[in-house]
Amino acid sequence: MVNGTKKELFYQLYVASHNNAVSLLKEAEILFANKCYSRAYSLAFTALEEISKSQLAADVYTELIPEQDFQDAYRDHRAKIKRMAWATADAKRYFSVDGELIEVEEPTFASRNDAMYVNLRDGKIVAPSNVIGLEAAKGIIHTVDVALQRITEMTDLWGHQIGTKGFMK
Repeated sequence: MVNGTKKELFYQLYVASHNNAVSLLKEAEILFANKCYSRAYSLAFTALEEISKSQLAADVYTELIPEQDFQDAYRDHRAKIKRMAWATADAKRYFSVDGELIEVEEPTFASRNDAMYVNLRDGKIVAPSNVIGLEAAKGIIHTVDVALQRITEMTDLWGHQIGTKGFMK
């Protein structure tokens, strides 16, 4: 069990991480609108990680998980993105704001790195723009948008507690 002061700290971390995810999504959308697809992808991926961190913090706050589970996962990029598999699954079923069904791929740490760094593969230089394009960026931005919508639905519309207990069965 987390004591009162620490419990409040996890609540504040939940709010700050969630708000940062919202800001990262807005910035990813700006980059996407300016055809900077690989960088938009990278920021949207980071937003998913921040959502994961916010949900971990909320789960400690609500005592769904022990603090040690948070400590084990919150700095592990792969663990955080793995915890967001629910968002990818939901995004595959949700239409975009424009009523379009968007193709969504499972984000991986490798795709995040492809969006940020030039690589050498099979004797060839591969730039982020060669690997991450419009569709991949659109898909991950949609995933982040759906994740934030689902969290808001569960807490604001349906009155569930913060964290994953309200919508992950």
